[in-house]
Amino acid sequence: MSDTTTTTAPTESWHEDGFPFEKLEDYPNLKSALAAGCKEENLWSICDGDDPDVWVYGPPHHYVNLLAVAHTAEAHDGRTYYVEDFNA
Repeated sequence: MSDTTTTTAPTESWHEDGFPFEKLEDYPNLKSALAAGCKEENLWSICDGDDPDVWVYGPPHHYVNLLAVAHTAEAHDGRTYYVEDFNA
């Protein structure tokens, strides 16, 4: 008997028109944002892209190339990314 169970990862959603939400505060990392009382669903990682003038806002669990963690009033769905290109 074989196992026919399959799992599908949620599809990521990428937007290249900048970060649309107002940042309430920036923190150096997820731990400090959570210690300040922020809810994880309202936190966004800000990481630098391949170009130092490109930042990627995404789920708060990212830590490679992390610039900061942003706190917003808007909740994160865990799979949406926004690209901020300062050269554009």
